[in-house]
Amino acid sequence: MMVLITFIVIFSVGCQQNSTRGETPKPSQLKSPLTYPLKGATVADDFPDYTSEDAGRLYDSLKAAGIEWVAITPCGFIDSTFDTSIGWTAWSRRDYSAGIRNAINHGMKVMVKPYVWSMDFWTKKRWTGDIAFADSTSRNAWFQSYTTWILQCAAYARIGGAELFCVGLELPNLTPYTHEWTSLIDAVRAVFPGALTYASHGLDEAESITFWDYLDVVGVNIYPTLSRDDHPTEDDLQNGWIPFTKRLEGLHTKTKLKIILTEAGFRSVERAYEKPWEWPEHRPRPVNDEHQRQAYASLAHACYGKPWYGGIFWWKMFTDPRKKNEGRDGFSPQGKSAWKQMYRDLQP
Repeated sequence: MMVLITFIVIFSVGCQQNSTRGETPKPSQLKSPLTYPLKGATVADDFPDYTSEDAGRLYDSLKAAGIEWVAITPCGFIDSTFDTSIGWTAWSRRDYSAGIRNAINHGMKVMVKPYVWSMDFWTKKRWTGDIAFADSTSRNAWFQSYTTWILQCAAYARIGGAELFCVGLELPNLTPYTHEWTSLIDAVRAVFPGALTYASHGLDEAESITFWDYLDVVGVNIYPTLSRDDHPTEDDLQNGWIPFTKRLEGLHTKTKLKIILTEAGFRSVERAYEKPWEWPEHRPRPVNDEHQRQAYASLAHACYGKPWYGGIFWWKMFTDPRKKNEGRDGFSPQGKSAWKQMYRDLQP
């Protein structure tokens, strides 16, 4: 069966490559174009899973807080950052289509945002940005395996009724290979009828990507340092946003596409606005819910309503916020003052 699936994927990709060669790429003519801004939150791929009543209760609470979209995140595993084979584990392969329908039944729209994980990320402090292949044979093998896996995720998204699909997440050493990505995107379009994006690792990767015109919206995962002061003013934090929002505006001008912050968030810690990408296990800090709230508010004031702004998926929520996989110093705004800051009226 796997041989047959691989053959179908390779055949589909090859046909799509021939059909687009020499032509000007265009985003799909969507039956239901996205309505901006997308007011979203990422829900952890965890237990209780997306099909659970716990997930339903989370969606109800998100809706009450002004959230209209959720990101559901299937997980593919690699043995190491040098591995060319991506697949499922007993833990990660779930009924994602039913999970998507559960979110929709609770009034949410859904982005499916698959990601790749390796134990190297935990034990050796590596990340997807370390996935790189110097030789074309290994690189082609990786793209072939990734395409097979991502098309399975796209099928889940289609069957479940998702409206937005993310073809990749934070793979800066692989996005320079434009031909491989445009072929993959063509293959995904044959499976999934909705809008497509890619979630870049910050603005450096986003500005280097040359296949945005094959997609429908730009995706940027952004965790900016806004200040290093212990007690910055609101003006200090707004000034911290200026270089980032200028670049986001420039990216919008260049691509002619809206920009979604496919990930953005701040921990509930002292100086949440400094190096917000750091995980609790990498840099413990004292808990400070107010600094998290301030950081949320600064993003809202800097980004909401701007011509380039297409929305955000706050990082991140849990179906069971009491679980110990994230403590009080984590990213989730659940049960904290930042919760009311996500989409509240910005008027004084």
